[in-house]
Amino acid sequence: MRHFRVVFSFLVIVSVYFQASCTPKQIASDITSQIMKGGAPSFEMESDVGIGEEAGLTMLKMMETFQHDNPKNKNYLLLLSRSYANYAFGFLEWNMQKYQDVDPEKYELNKGRAQSFYLKGKDYGMRLLERNAGFEKTINKDLDSFKKSLKGMGRKFVPALFFTALNWGAYINLNKDSPLAIAEFPKAEAMMERVVQLDDNFFYGGPNMFMGFSFGSRPQMFGGNPQKSKEYFEKALAAYQRKFLLALVMYAQSYAVQTQDEALYESLLNEVLAAPNDILPEQRLGNEIAKLRARWLLDHKSNYF
Repeated sequence: MRHFRVVFSFLVIVSVYFQASCTPKQIASDITSQIMKGGAPSFEMESDVGIGEEAGLTMLKMMETFQHDNPKNKNYLLLLSRSYANYAFGFLEWNMQKYQDVDPEKYELNKGRAQSFYLKGKDYGMRLLERNAGFEKTINKDLDSFKKSLKGMGRKFVPALFFTALNWGAYINLNKDSPLAIAEFPKAEAMMERVVQLDDNFFYGGPNMFMGFSFGSRPQMFGGNPQKSKEYFEKALAAYQRKFLLALVMYAQSYAVQTQDEALYESLLNEVLAAPNDILPEQRLGNEIAKLRARWLLDHKSNYF
């Protein structure tokens, strides 16, 4: 009898769900979004960078296919914002680095794709954030009004704020010759500052890495601050016991280069190369990419010193 009541209750819930304007197609799509959300971390555990690069594009287009028919689903929007940022930074910017001095055509091709991916990632994130009335009203207004609206956004907005700001900031970083793009950076930075306030250890210390790179890659006359950069990077590294190797690479590529600290540059990059491959299994792919970048940066040290 008890089993019957449980089954009956379940059927009632399902019936109500169907009648609440949800079609079978949408229900299937919602379930798929949950599966993708739960399975997404497995992609970041991949040990082969080549496989990751090929599989990543397939995964992106598959998610976009589902999102197209279910445009309001939060899981798809966040996964796409996150995935476009990770793919552009992990693969396309790495390709830019490789081809920078050897194949200008491939360099520009990958740069253009990276810019496009970052804009897509930003757009998906914005669709989530603009569901907040304060954010939606102030995104195109003055910076002070925008910052005030961000104060009203709590921890539940951390993932969307982080990946949207990451995409936006990375796009701007690839368009430093555009006054219009540069003028947008304070808002992207304000979003990341809010994430730092709410959860600076989110995504392996990503908010601190962003701020560290921002302050460490700019000359002081353009807002750079080596001391702040160092503090942010050290916080990011401490959060995961220096196991998230991309933080070390970014530390070397920004702060160490900007301060012309060659010894630190070499130390950070050699630390990456010496780290065990499985030092952080859940970020194996990111760490493998970090090792490729570290080797390249050491081999091309003369470009920076």
